[in-house]
Amino acid sequence: MTAHPTRRQAGLLLGLGSLVAVATACSRDAGGDVPPEAGPSSEDSTPPGGRSADGTTLTVYKDPSCGCCGGWISHAEEAGLAVEVVHPDDLSAVFAEHEIAAPHQSCHLSLTEAGDVFVGHIPAPFVQAYLADPPAGARGLTVPAMPIGSPGMEQGSQFEPYEVLQLGEGASTTVYAKVTSRSDQEA
Repeated sequence: MTAHPTRRQAGLLLGLGSLVAVATACSRDAGGDVPPEAGPSSEDSTPPGGRSADGTTLTVYKDPSCGCCGGWISHAEEAGLAVEVVHPDDLSAVFAEHEIAAPHQSCHLSLTEAGDVFVGHIPAPFVQAYLADPPAGARGLTVPAMPIGSPGMEQGSQFEPYEVLQLGEGASTTVYAKVTSRSDQEA
């Protein structure tokens, strides 16, 4: 007789596997050309004037040694988003505080002053479109895990199609956008 895991055990294993995958990918320099960041626990990289064109600043919570997060931050800033970086002692506590379920997590989480949540390697044009016209009942966007070829996760010509999910109440999500090619990530 073969023992089968319960639904709860399977869910816990899936969540643990997701966290291990994120930690493993984030511990290496996924972008290849983005050095891990060092220094103080908080850094301010907002443009002169301190805010993006629409007045929004994204506060990005990330591990200080994660190079791929640095790649995404550069992508966001190049697109005109203002970014402030914070290195919390416990990143998992930040995800828990903002009720981001394990299957929807990635290596970093960004917040606006208004409480909008952006998780992972979301292309900047989608963040900007969301901020310009937030969908009713939404609390943010996520790109779960760390798809190869997403902003900050570039690895040569490799590309893995992915979905940008809209975060609803609790753990509910809907598809906000499907990214099937590199060009889908551009404005």
